[in-house]
Amino acid sequence: MANKGRHAERHSFMERVAHLTHLISLFILLITGFKIYFGWGFMTYHTALYLHMIFAVMFIVANWIMIPYNIATTELPHCEMCKTGKHSALKHKVSGVFNRFIFGPADAKKSWQIMLNYVGKADYPPITVYDVKNKGYIEKLHPATKFLLPIEGLAVFLIVVTGIVIYNLQWSIFGLPISQWLLAIADVIAPIFNNMGGIPFMRTVHLLMAYFFVIEVIIHVGIIEFDPKVWKYHKAVFLTGEEDLNDHSYVKLINVEKER
Repeated sequence: MANKGRHAERHSFMERVAHLTHLISLFILLITGFKIYFGWGFMTYHTALYLHMIFAVMFIVANWIMIPYNIATTELPHCEMCKTGKHSALKHKVSGVFNRFIFGPADAKKSWQIMLNYVGKADYPPITVYDVKNKGYIEKLHPATKFLLPIEGLAVFLIVVTGIVIYNLQWSIFGLPISQWLLAIADVIAPIFNNMGGIPFMRTVHLLMAYFFVIEVIIHVGIIEFDPKVWKYHKAVFLTGEEDLNDHSYVKLINVEKER
């Protein structure tokens, strides 16, 4: 098979929708949240609060429904151990997802190579690793992105639970007093921090998580992807979903010699 015209689906339609939903809702939440906190004058408080609540729901849907669904339904290339029966489908799925989304020793090595590359001491490591024979991605995330993912997951959790309490101290679901339970937990933890009260503690954590997301956006977009060679990944995640595997900037193909 010739190399000409070799493409792969890097991001499915649902992955692109989830990414866009996460991005739009995050930006609106940051803008309206800082307006509410600092009292900026470009819109009314009630408009900002109204938008904040709408996009908070979108943010939760993107992070706790759409993204987990996409991860759970991710297609992984078969490995030789699967074909010989030495690797169960479940084990293959778990190890494949872990390898693709969680920072590990190989990512630490790549990170070191990236730092050496900045001083001209090493080549930039491949971000995309694609198995041609088994038609699937082995790797497709920058190691810094993988490092930030679990931290982002924790930040999403904290900003949601603190936001619930800030929004309504009596909020409940199915008769369960969720806000009161969360506030009770905060009342236990908060005194550790200079005898802070539960509600001020919740507001402080909420604000700190907002600052984290600002920093994450700067790293993710302003640093990691501030490189013409990765502009094609913006096109893939926002528009086409496809990647040209013949563009070998940051791309490594494996099992090419066995391809039919």
